[in-house]
Amino acid sequence: MAEEKGPAVASYLDELERQRAAASGARAQTRARILLCVAQVLSSEGYHDAIVRQVCEQLGLSRGAFYKYFENRTDAVAEVLNGFCRFVFEMSVGVGRGKSDFERINEVTLFYFQLYQRNKGLFAVQYKLARDKSAYSEGWRELQDNWRGRLARYIVRVTKAEETALQSALALSYMLTSLADDFLYRLIFEDEEQLRWLKRHPRRVAALISVVWYRAIFGRDPAAALEPDFLLKYSGVLPVAFAR
Repeated sequence: MAEEKGPAVASYLDELERQRAAASGARAQTRARILLCVAQVLSSEGYHDAIVRQVCEQLGLSRGAFYKYFENRTDAVAEVLNGFCRFVFEMSVGVGRGKSDFERINEVTLFYFQLYQRNKGLFAVQYKLARDKSAYSEGWRELQDNWRGRLARYIVRVTKAEETALQSALALSYMLTSLADDFLYRLIFEDEEQLRWLKRHPRRVAALISVVWYRAIFGRDPAAALEPDFLLKYSGVLPVAFAR
């Protein structure tokens, strides 16, 4: 059975190109060109010490010109990565809105997986540097805090828990997002033989994670996932998710 298409996902490089095209004035144009080039290098080659030299060569700029716009390499890379994190959060707002609880979890999970795949180079750099270098962690931490806070408030609301349960809901949301981020990173970047088949099916990835999330939040199986059509479509993954 052919895989269904998920929600449309965007490229942050395309977004930076749009910002460059919309920049008004020579200084704003040059700054936007530098940011775009830094992002392109990070996306294609990862983080390395020669980024400034490489960007200057590609754009025909002197290093002195580069440092008129950014104090150092860290400043430029941090702006790209923090902007990428804000972009991810802004793109996620409204995904799954108006759907059932399980469908919403499923659509959001699918969205993040496909967005990270579309922007895999930047995701890889951000995921690593946010843990190694504090200068690059601001955007990632803000993204995670926003997402975990939103998820925790959702948990309290849909489970009709007392407001005092928010602290426990935050702990649960921290665990669930950490689990999902680590699994998605491994699925996208690590060539695990046992997972190669799953990597090719974004909908199945989302279904697996979403069933686990739904159970953790509601303490029961999602009704939608028990319907014959759903079971048939995801028969290759749900026996694992529904194992008791």
